[in-house]
Amino acid sequence: MTTKTLRLASFGIRGYVGGALTPRAAMDFALAFATVNEGGRVLVGRDTRQSSVLFHHAVVSGLRSAGCEVIDLGVCPTPMLQWLVPREAAVGGVSISGGHNDMGLNAITLIGADGAFLDPVGGSNVLDVYHSGHFRQVPWNKIGSHQIVDGAGAHGKDPLYSQAYFDALESFLDADSIRKGRFTVLIDPVGGAGCRFLEPFCRRLNLKLVPINAEPSGYLPRDPEPRPRTARHMASIIPHVSADVAFALSSDMGRLSMVTETLETTSEEYTLPLIADHVLGRNPGPVVTNGCTTRMVDDGVKRHKQSLFKTEVGQAYVVSRLADEGGAVGGEGNGSVCVPAFSRGFDGFLMMGLVLEAMAVSGAPVSELVSRLPRYAIVKRAVQVG
Repeated sequence: MTTKTLRLASFGIRGYVGGALTPRAAMDFALAFATVNEGGRVLVGRDTRQSSVLFHHAVVSGLRSAGCEVIDLGVCPTPMLQWLVPREAAVGGVSISGGHNDMGLNAITLIGADGAFLDPVGGSNVLDVYHSGHFRQVPWNKIGSHQIVDGAGAHGKDPLYSQAYFDALESFLDADSIRKGRFTVLIDPVGGAGCRFLEPFCRRLNLKLVPINAEPSGYLPRDPEPRPRTARHMASIIPHVSADVAFALSSDMGRLSMVTETLETTSEEYTLPLIADHVLGRNPGPVVTNGCTTRMVDDGVKRHKQSLFKTEVGQAYVVSRLADEGGAVGGEGNGSVCVPAFSRGFDGFLMMGLVLEAMAVSGAPVSELVSRLPRYAIVKRAVQVG
């Protein structure tokens, strides 16, 4: 992708900052979203990138100029924002985050009233309005309100909305079993939106936290894509703190990879099959993934005698199909998992909780859980030429 290319999808826009993605583009996209919804309440959250502050102001201005009631969550992980949207009776949400992309990129992502990324039908309506340039405008005395949520701008203070989210997460997980495990965990949120929420998450589950790259400075200290090469630094630390598991996350808390207590930096492809195996053991049902995710998912679903459905690549497609099929769990091979019984987003906090729950309930270390997943040999065949 070049700096001149603006990537548009049904659920958002993405591009290089200072190139195709400009404050004007962000504001117009927010205006298009507000126009389709004819105003209404909209939740807005962002990650810690320096450019996210810039686009945050543009998005809020666009929404308010169209008469929206803006609930400003400040720095907020995208899955937490998704969980909140339906509970705040909002028409939708806007997440400003580059997620797993490098610092030069950023994105404006639209969330529907159900908490999922905007589906292709709703998103196509937004794109039509965006391209037309005909946006909803209101007179001076109808400009939308702007409410900054308590604690949203204060580092070190737990916002009220995060307390409600963690209450729900604690109730959804087998928190008692996790607490009894007294696990030591390394967590690397890559200086992103999850930084300020690691301590309350671990406090709830009686985890000893060893935070890494957890200062929200606006600078991302490593490649934000969770995968083996971006998690090697944690493998070197594990023996010194006797950690039970390490988690590497994306800047929006939507993707996760793991490092075991035996120092194996697992592929992000292992996240979905490991969690799906645990979820299906307690709540059988259909599984949804995209067409290019590891065969480990297929074999695991077959072992649990459940149905598997494949979609196009992208969270919006996977989560939409999960709703259609009444699925128990879904995700992609990039380290992302959705459990619709909890929310309709790819949620890093939930993923960490479920891995820890699987360890606590089974009594097995994470290395053993990983070893139970199927491994495949690479077969080389000679090709006859001529």
